[in-house]
Order: sequence, then structure tokens, then C-alpha cells
Amino acid sequence: MSPARSRFVVALIAAGCAMAGPAAADDDTAAVIADLKRRIEALEQQLAARPPAEASASAAPAAAAAPAVTASNGNGGDFKLAWGGYVKADAIISRYSDGPVAQGLGRDAFVPNSIAVAAPGAGNARTYNDLHAKETRLYLKGSGTVLGHKVGVNTEIDFIAGQLTQTLAGAPNEAVTNAYNPAFRLGYIDFDNFRIGQDWTTMQNMVALPDIIDLINWPSEGTVFGRQTMIRYTWGGLQLALENGETTVAQSGGNTFGVTNDNALPDFVWRYNYKTAHWGDYSLAGVARQLTDRGFVPGSNDSSLGWGLSLAGKIPLWGQDDLRFTVSGGDGIGRYLALNSVGDAVIDPAGKLHAIEIINGFLAWRHPWNDQWRSNLALSAYRANVGETGEGTLLGSGVTRIVRSVTANLLYSPIPKITFGAEYRYARRDTVGNLSGDMSRLQFSARYNF
Repeated sequence: MSPARSRFVVALIAAGCAMAGPAAADDDTAAVIADLKRRIEALEQQLAARPPAEASASAAPAAAAAPAVTASNGNGGDFKLAWGGYVKADAIISRYSDGPVAQGLGRDAFVPNSIAVAAPGAGNARTYNDLHAKETRLYLKGSGTVLGHKVGVNTEIDFIAGQLTQTLAGAPNEAVTNAYNPAFRLGYIDFDNFRIGQDWTTMQNMVALPDIIDLINWPSEGTVFGRQTMIRYTWGGLQLALENGETTVAQSGGNTFGVTNDNALPDFVWRYNYKTAHWGDYSLAGVARQLTDRGFVPGSNDSSLGWGLSLAGKIPLWGQDDLRFTVSGGDGIGRYLALNSVGDAVIDPAGKLHAIEIINGFLAWRHPWNDQWRSNLALSAYRANVGETGEGTLLGSGVTRIVRSVTANLLYSPIPKITFGAEYRYARRDTVGNLSGDMSRLQFSARYNF
């Protein structure tokens, strides 16, 4: 406390005593004021004697902790909250060889089933230009120790994941304001080795995430992809989870898959992560699940077993290059693969459920040119064992059978938090009824992480 401030405090006390009335002017009051003045002067001398580093020590932690809010839990531990995310703007030029595609998620990101298809020679090519910033993302995370337990929370939203179809009345559109509602992505609690809430499915290994600027990030048709509510236990490299169970089915001859909402059991998902010092990171994951329809397709009342496996990893190459990959397959795991391009099962005319076999995968090479420039090249493919017209298939002619794509980009980060990118993708889709179509897309992006 400075001398000027101490004199001000003494004067303020004296004024208060004077306002209290005549009794405040007696000798006892004067003695109290004199004693307070001596105490303040002693405190000033103690502060002046402290070294400069010691005097400023209490201010340093506050400056270092600026990005997060720390709250004491009252039991000798701390819980820290931090918020962040990124702002991203995209300019996308898409050409579809065989028909129109309505403005929506299929033009904002690579969704395999959005590729228009037609019979040979019957296509009508369309080109679209879409600019948006809907991928902008926000998160709030917290972690700490409470009564000796590790505790964490995470919530995340963006403005594209829950995008409504543009044909719905009142849906967001590009006519005037380009306003889009926030959509819930993640929200979970960590308690020691448990995670409870909505997260990326345990079947999906984020280590293999390619450096791609498309919203999906992964080559869509070649990846495991899903977020859902779960209870997950982690023990070293082993993860065991019970995740939300759901079944997607089509009726005999149908071209679309619907959600039955009939599952009585959760999906059991596991993954083992193996990290080496010099040979990369790898994982093997699996799922066992109930497939059931109790009347979503009229006349159906049947259940079956679905299962699948997924091998993923990141392999270091020369310099800073690496190779990232995922290969997955199984029977009745359609909703886990390629954005549910083909569902889990089809219902035959007798009401019996038939699981659909699917295999997919991708390979992505990442090459840094220097500290600011880098490129990525990705190959991806998907195949559903749904047969072809004339081979006794139970599915309609428009159901996806094969998808494949190639993606190449060039990314520039002038500073660590900002990335500008240009990306080209070519993809082709074939269906059960020998309909086909392709998409060529050029995407430009600017992103700032905070």
C-alpha cells in the first residue's frame, strides 16, 4: 500500500468517526486511529522489503492461465474449463455428370449417395457454386481432479451437422440471411477410466484422420463414421463400450433405408490401440450388434446378428511424411460405414431380415513440403454385396453398390492457427440397377483455430 493510499484510509476512518456523533471525538477514538495508522505503516515497510520477483509471483499464474477458467473444488483439487473451436469458410464448385443435386449437405460435403446417377447416355450434367461458413465449430472442455478422481467434460456444436433439407418450409437457405441453427455434435463426461455421453464411436480411430478440408475430413465412402451415446471403459490400450443400438432397413425392392427404432440391446464395440516407438500407431476394432425390425416394414417381425471389424493406423514414412489408412468390413454394419450409404439389412417379402455385407477402406499419404506447405493424396473405395438387377437382389435399382474416389490438396499455414487450402476430388457411384454418375469438385477453404 502506498503512503498516499494509507493516508487516504486513515482520513476516511477519521471522517467516519466524526460523522458518528460527538462521542467519536473522545480520546479513545483518537487512540484507535493512531493505532491503525501505525499498523498500516508497518505493513508498507514489510511490502517494500520483499524482492520484486516475490511480490509479482501471485500475479504470474493468473496471466498464464488466461485461456482457461480454474475453479477450486473445495477439496484440494482444481477443475479447469477452456473454450475454443474454429471459424471456417468454404467455396465449393461441384459438377455432377448425371443430374441435378438439391442444395444441402450433399453439396456442402462429400456424401456418396448425393452423387446423381442415370442410365448410360441419359445424364444431364449440372455445375454448382456454393459458399458457406456453416462448418464453424465451438467447444467447451473441462478437466481436473475431484476427491482424487480424474473428471472431465466436453461439449461441441457446429452449424452444419444438423442441417435441414432446403425443401422444408422455414428451413435455412441462401436467399437472404444464410442463417443456420447450431447442431449438437459431442457431449460427454469422463470419470477416471469411464466416458459417458455422446462421442465418436469406439469403432473409429481418430489417429488415422487424414488432413483433408472437406467437412467429413475422412474419405467418406472409405471410412467408419458415427457419433452416438455410449458408456466406454478404457484400460491401457483396450477400450470396451456399450453404444446406442439402432437398425436401418429397406423393404424388398426399396431404394431407401429407414430407422426402425426397435433395438432392445446396445451395440457392443471394442478397440485395441497399439502404439510403437518407430513403426506407427495401429488399432483393431470390432462390433457385435442386434438387428431388428418389429413392423417398421409392414409385416416384418424379425431379428438377426450384425458384426464387423476395422483395422486402422498411421505409418511414418521418410522425413515427416506418413501414410494413414482404414479397412473395414462386416455383415449388418451399414450405418457404421460410409455415412449409411447402404443400411444394415433388407426385409424380404416374407418379412425376414437379411443383413447386408459391406467392405470399404481408404489410404491417405501426407507430405509436408516445408513448415508452411503440405499436400495430401487419398484413394478410397466402398462395395456393398447387394447384387445386380437380374441376380435375385432384394433391393431397388437405385441402391448404391460401388463408390470410389481420389482426393488431392495443397494446404498453406502462414501461421500455426490459420490454414488456407485448395482441394480436388473425383468420385464415381454405381448402383444395383447399373445406374452410374460421377462428381468432380474443387474446394477452397480458409480456417482459423482459436
